[in-house]
This record gives sequence, C-alpha cells and structure tokens, in this order.
Amino acid sequence: MINKCFLSLNLRMVILLLFVSSGTLSVVTCSSSDIPTESSAVPSIVSGTVFESVVEYDAGENPLGITLGDLNGDNKNDILVTSPRKQDGISTTADGSMTLFLNNSSSTSSFPFSSSTISPVTADWRQDVISADFTGDNKTDLVVTQTDQDKIKLLRNDGNANFTDNGSLTLGDVPIKLISGDWNSDNQIDLIVVNRDNSSISILQNSNGVFSVSQTLSVSEHPIQVASADWDGDNDTDLAVLSKESTMVQIWLNSGSGIFSAQSNTYTVGSLPIDMISGDWNCDSNQDLAVSNFGDSTLSLIYGNGTGNFDSPLTISTRSGPRTMVAADFDNDSKMDFVVGHKFLVSTSGSALITGDFSLTLSDNGSSTGYVTPVSFAASLDKGGAAPADLAISYVDNDSKLDLLITLPFSKKIALLSGKQYYGNLSCP
Repeated sequence: MINKCFLSLNLRMVILLLFVSSGTLSVVTCSSSDIPTESSAVPSIVSGTVFESVVEYDAGENPLGITLGDLNGDNKNDILVTSPRKQDGISTTADGSMTLFLNNSSSTSSFPFSSSTISPVTADWRQDVISADFTGDNKTDLVVTQTDQDKIKLLRNDGNANFTDNGSLTLGDVPIKLISGDWNSDNQIDLIVVNRDNSSISILQNSNGVFSVSQTLSVSEHPIQVASADWDGDNDTDLAVLSKESTMVQIWLNSGSGIFSAQSNTYTVGSLPIDMISGDWNCDSNQDLAVSNFGDSTLSLIYGNGTGNFDSPLTISTRSGPRTMVAADFDNDSKMDFVVGHKFLVSTSGSALITGDFSLTLSDNGSSTGYVTPVSFAASLDKGGAAPADLAISYVDNDSKLDLLITLPFSKKIALLSGKQYYGNLSCP
C-alpha cells in the first residue's frame, strides 16, 4: 500500500508538521495552499465573562476529532477523541488510538470523566470516527475510516464501551469523512463516506450492521465535507457536498428510497473552504448551511428556503484562518451563533509560529449581515496559543450552561472551557 499524503485532508483540522530549528519554521505539507497565510493577529488572551478559564487534559498522541455518544449505556454523553497518526520526528506514522472519556456520575468536577485508551491491534490511520447504534441492539457502536487502506471498519460495542472488529468494507480513494442517517427510511442507520482523491461520495445502506454500497456519487474535485438535512421538506434526508478545488457546494436530493440526484444550482463560497455544517440558523424551520473559508477569513451562510434551493451565500467576516466550526444559540434569541477555531501564522523577531485561537460570533438583528464582529478567546493554556483541531458544544458539567470542548493536537490535549454566561440552547427552541 502506498503511503498517501494525509496533511491536506483532515475535515476539521489540516495538521502541519513543524520542525523548528534556530528560529526557523519548516512546514511539511502536501500542498502550498495548506500553509496558513501570515497574520498580524496574535493568539487571543481574552477570557471575559463568557467562558471559565481553560482546563486541559491529556488526549493521545495527535488528538483531532471529537465524537460524543453514550458508549456505556448509562444515558450520559461520553467523549471519544481520535488520534489518526502520531508524529515521529518530522514524519508521521499511523496510530488509530482513541482516548475514551467516560462520564462519571459520582464526580463533582467540572470535567466529570475518567479516561482510558482504546488502541487498535495494528496501527491504523483512522481519519474519522462516527458513533450510532448500527447493529440494532440499542448499544452505541463506532465506524472508523481506514483511510490509507480505502476502507471503513465497524467496531461493535458490547454495551460497556468494549469494541470488537465487525468487518471492513472497501470504498473509494482516501475516505476522510463519515456522516450517518437513515437514507431509505427502513429504521436502520446508514452511512455516507467522502472519498477525497477520486472525487466521489459512497452511499452505504445498513442491514443489521452489514454495510453495502447502494450508490456512488461523482462530485466536483476534492470533496472535503458533507452535510445532511431535509432541504426540500419531504421528510427524507438530503445531502450537501463541499468541494475544495471548486469552492462550491452541490446539493443532492433524496428520492425517499436512498437514491440521490444532483441539483442544477450550485453555490460558490469563499477561498480555500475547509468546514461545512448544517442547521437552522434563523429558526425559520428551513435547514441552512455554513462554510468556513480559510483563504479569505470569512464564513459563507447559505440559507435554505425549504424547496431544495438556497439563497445566494451571505458572507460574514471572521478572525484569521477559520477552520472547524460549530453552532448553538448562546444568547437565547432564537438565532444560531457560531464558534470557530482558527489557525494562522505569526512572525516576530525573525521566528515564525503556527498558532490559533477560537471565536464566538453572536447573531444581531441590528447588523446588516445579522451577526456582530466575532470575539476571540484563547483555546489553550499555552502562551503561544494553539490551533484547534475540532470543536464540540455540550452541557459537560450539567449546570445548564453551554460548554466548549476543543482538541489541541500540537499539545496533545483536549481543552474544556466551561460556560460562564450563557444558558443557551444547542438548537432552535
């Protein structure tokens, strides 16, 4: 198997390998477009009243993705952090370990979790992980991408967060992203897989934990993200595909039986798009999209009208180098707000540093775009800052305030910022 370049494909965070010597920064990467542009911005030190101070916890060799789910059947959300690869000098080797944080109901800590490590028998490049009950036994299983083998693997849960190999399926070239849903309305959780290097989307249907390819979608060059929702109001789940090279979002509508057809209208977003999420941003009961554009430091908000069509993208400014993002209604105004992780390059006194922070962009009816200027926050205890890889909003400490989880791959940590100000909602009321 040829070792495929991984640096340009992480949907939530493109990891740049750094080798710093004598104040010089060397970046090993697959494409020059992945190198962050230099910014006059510096890592934020704002703490303010919105979040408590950062607390960090060990989270594996290269913590990237955050997966939430009840993994031991106690009706509490647990946290799984994935490490696709680990750094070995200036190169990387496959890893595939996962750090499991089980919710401990007896703890009064702001982070009531106990951690353990789940390691594969053989090191594996698991670029993405998703959780759901795929086998129909009311236990939350996992599916992982075996990205360098062009496969996905089902890990079956025994109910106590012990996982066993339940078989692999070969797909397209460099599978990097998974989403789940019931595409054909048979009450089984199906999958969709983004295959970056042969520009395809695999539609997988589930039969009691056995997956098969029902359709392969040919999409614009280098798809990097996919989102699902009912775009046309017919009670089945449709798709949106974000392609990096064409800076374009394409809509695929579901026939109701899990067969998808491309719509003629496409939507152009900003430069070097990285992430895309779906939700109802203005709480009008129509599903929308948002895209982070790393190249021009903007977000593209694409409002749906409920017929399968969308308005022209609305551009709002954000901080330098936006990448991963999540949304919730922090201030209870029935409009979604955005939390965005940033990565940028800062040069001082002849030395260069890749760093970052995160920002909160609140909705505002008085603004021409509907959103105010984002406020930035430190994502790490590191004074030099740190670039977030993934974000998750959750009620971590059960105080009804929205908390934020952030993976920090360079420092090998997961950071918790407990909510301090907002008793918000994860979705529209």
